[in-house]
Amino acid sequence: MPSKPPPRDVDGNVLPHDHDEIGSSDGIIRRISEQFVVPDGTGCLRLSTMAFKPSSGPNGGLSVDLEQSIIEAQLDPVAYVTSPRWMGSVRFVAGVLRSEALQVGFDPVEGNPHHGEVWGTAPKPKQRKLLALAEWFVPIQGVTIPKA
Repeated sequence: MPSKPPPRDVDGNVLPHDHDEIGSSDGIIRRISEQFVVPDGTGCLRLSTMAFKPSSGPNGGLSVDLEQSIIEAQLDPVAYVTSPRWMGSVRFVAGVLRSEALQVGFDPVEGNPHHGEVWGTAPKPKQRKLLALAEWFVPIQGVTIPKA
């Protein structure tokens, strides 16, 4: 877990930032629920760009888990991010996200001290780019990630 707290606004909300304790090669995991799986028009299932839509609310970003933080806590990242609600997950590398002009920050929340945010994912073209960059971490059987 990063040792430096994230920057906050006067209301205590985490501000968008690039946390310097999240290394360029660190894994960034996005949990995937059934609501992010859609038909592809050919009878198969695919991951939707909806999986990369930022949350609403103050300073909303894309909710993620910080793989290195989970490992440092001596937890199994696969088990940590998987549950009946979050049946799959995809993984990015922090440096690749940053090369797409995104910010990767630490945003611990109650119940998840390994939580982070990715800011700058609001435009639909950016969500499509994230979809193309995503790699399965915990695959969902029968679901593909479109790469074009």
